[in-house]
Amino acid sequence: MDSSSTQNAPHRLSRQILSKVLLFGMVIVSIATIICYYQVFNQSKNNRLTYLRQYMEERSQQENQIFNAARKHLDFFREEFLNIYLSDISFTEEDFGKLYFVDKDGATRMKRSFFDEKFDTVFGRQWGLSSFIGNNQRVDSEDFQRRILISYILVNRYGPAWRSEGVLHVTFPENAIVTFYPDDPWGLNAKPDLPMNELGTIKATLQSTNPERKSIWTGLYYDETAEQWTITYEVPVDYNGRHLINPSMDVLLKSIMNRLDANPPEGAYNFIVSDDGFLIAHPGALNNELKLKGQLSLDKINNQDIIRMYKLIHDNNTTSQSEVTIIDDTIGKSYLLTSFLPGPDWWLTMVYPKELIEEEAHHTSYIVLALGFSLFVLYYIAVYYVISKHVHNPLQRLQNAVSHVAHGEYKEVNQNPVLLPLEEKNEIGQLANAFLNMSREIYEVNSNLQTIVENRTKELENANSKLRDLSLLDGLTGIHNRRSFDRDLAKVFTQARHGAESFSLLLADVDSFKAYNDIYGHTAGDDVLRTISEVIGKNIRENDRVYRYGGEELAVIFNNSSIESVRTTGARIIAAIERLDIPHTGSNHGVVTLSAGIVDYTSSFENSTAMVRAADDCLYIAKSQGKNCLRTREDQNDEKTPPSPTTEDR
Repeated sequence: MDSSSTQNAPHRLSRQILSKVLLFGMVIVSIATIICYYQVFNQSKNNRLTYLRQYMEERSQQENQIFNAARKHLDFFREEFLNIYLSDISFTEEDFGKLYFVDKDGATRMKRSFFDEKFDTVFGRQWGLSSFIGNNQRVDSEDFQRRILISYILVNRYGPAWRSEGVLHVTFPENAIVTFYPDDPWGLNAKPDLPMNELGTIKATLQSTNPERKSIWTGLYYDETAEQWTITYEVPVDYNGRHLINPSMDVLLKSIMNRLDANPPEGAYNFIVSDDGFLIAHPGALNNELKLKGQLSLDKINNQDIIRMYKLIHDNNTTSQSEVTIIDDTIGKSYLLTSFLPGPDWWLTMVYPKELIEEEAHHTSYIVLALGFSLFVLYYIAVYYVISKHVHNPLQRLQNAVSHVAHGEYKEVNQNPVLLPLEEKNEIGQLANAFLNMSREIYEVNSNLQTIVENRTKELENANSKLRDLSLLDGLTGIHNRRSFDRDLAKVFTQARHGAESFSLLLADVDSFKAYNDIYGHTAGDDVLRTISEVIGKNIRENDRVYRYGGEELAVIFNNSSIESVRTTGARIIAAIERLDIPHTGSNHGVVTLSAGIVDYTSSFENSTAMVRAADDCLYIAKSQGKNCLRTREDQNDEKTPPSPTTEDR
C-alpha cells in the first residue's frame, strides 16, 4: 500500500462516519417532521371540522328556524282564528263588499286597493294583500264570508310580521285563498277557473284525503301565478267535524337558494338534497336548471359527484338525524357535513375540500422542517470538528493495519503491533487490541480452513450427484423413470409453448406382456423390459431420451425432430424388437413385439397431460390394428377411433 492511499484511508472513514451522521440526522429530522405533520394535520383537521360543524349547526338552525317558525306561527294562527270564529263578532255583506268584487269571468277577487297601502276604519291599515275565490264557488254563504273576513284580518295582522319566514296565506276547502304577498297581487292574477281545492296543495288538507287531520309539508311545486318554486306548510283547522280553513305558509325556494350561496367558508359550497333522492338547491352549473324545474331527480341528472355524495349521505345518516354528521368522501377528496331539515325531509350539506386542511398542515410542516434542518447543520459542523481532531490519526494507523490484513499480511501485523493505535485509552484503542487478537486467530485458523472446506464441498457434490441419479433412474431397466419423464416433459412443453424448441413424444407398450409373464414368469418379463429398453436407447440420438413410463409402457422424447424423422425412428425401433426373435407363444406374432403411438407438439395442446393423452390414443389405434406397429395423429384422423383395447389386448 502506498503512502497516499494510507493517508486517504482515515479521510474515507471519517467521511463514512459523517455520512452516517448526516443520514441518521436526516432520518431523525424527517421522522420528526412526519410526526409533526400528522399532529398538525390532525389538529388542523379537528379544529377546522369543529369550526365547520359549528357553522353547519348555525346554518341548519337558521334553516330549521324557518320551518319551525312556520309550525309555531300556524299553530298560533289556528288558535287565534278559532277564538275569533267562536266569538260573537259578525260582519255585514257591505263589509264583504268593501273588499271583494266579481270580475267578468265570475271569479271573486280582492280589490287592488287592498294590495296597495291604505287605511280602513273597520279593518285598519292594509297592504300587500290579495284574495281569490274561483268562479266555481258561490260566495253568498254568511259563514263562508265570515271565515274569509276573519282570515283576512289575521293575515293582514301577521303576514307582515312573519314575512321574513315565508308567505302567509289561508286557503279554504271551498276553492278560496287569502294571502299576504307584497311582491305580486296573486289574487288578481290567478286564473278565474283555477281549481285550487282539486290540486295537490289544498287537496292534501281535505278530510277525504287527510282523515287523520295532520299538518303537512307539501313537496316542491311551481306556483304559476307567482312564478315561484315553493314548499308549503299547511295546518287543517276543523270545528265539530267541519273543515273551516287551512292557515299555510309558503317558503320560497329562491330564498333558500339565496341563503345557500351566502358566505360559505372559503373554498366550500353548500347544496340541498331531499331524502327521497331529489336535488333541491345547488350553487354550481345546475343552479339555472333548478330555478326552472324546482328540483331534479338524481336518477335523471348526469352528475356522478352529486349521486355519489347523496348515497354517502343516505347511507351514513340512517341512525341519527338530530346532529351534524361528518362524512369522509374519499373519492371526492372532501368532507361532507350534513344536517337534516325535518320539515321538508331535506339534507343540508356542505362540501369542504380536504386540500384546504392539507395546505395548512403543509405550511406548518415546512416551517418545522426548516428549523430542524438549521439545527441539524449546526450539530453536523460540531460533529465534523470532533471527528477531524480526535479520530483522524488513530483511524489512519488502524486503516494501515486493516490494509495489511486485507492483503493476507497477517505476520506483519502480528510482529509489528506498533502499526495499531494500541495506546489509545478509548474505544479506538479497544478496537485496535481486538483487531490484533483477531488477526492472530485468523492466521491460525485460515491455514486449515480452506482444506476442510474443499474436502467437504467435494463430498457434498458427490453425494448430491448420486442422489440425483438414484431419484431419476428406473431400478429395473436403468433408464430414466416416470418422475424424470414428468419433469422433462413439462420443461420441453413450456419451451415449445414459448417458441424456443419443438419436440415429439412416443409412447410404446410391449404387446401381450401380461400373457408373457404368465407363460414365462416375471423374471423373464423383467429381462425382456431390460432388453427392449437397451434396444430403444441404441436407436435414438444423444439428445433424445427414453423413459420407463410405467409397467411395460415406455416413452421417448425426441427433441427438435420432424414427425417424419421420428416416425422413421419409431418404425426402426419396432422392427429391431421384432428381430430380437424372443419367443412368445401367447402372441399372434409368435415373438415379443412392440406397439407405439407418436404425436408432434402443436399449440393446440393445452398442457403436457393433453399431449400424453393424444399419444396414448395413437397407441390404442396401433394395438387395435394388429399390434407390432406404430401410429400417429394422422392415422387417428384417417380412421374412426376404435374402442380402447383391454388389458389382455395390450
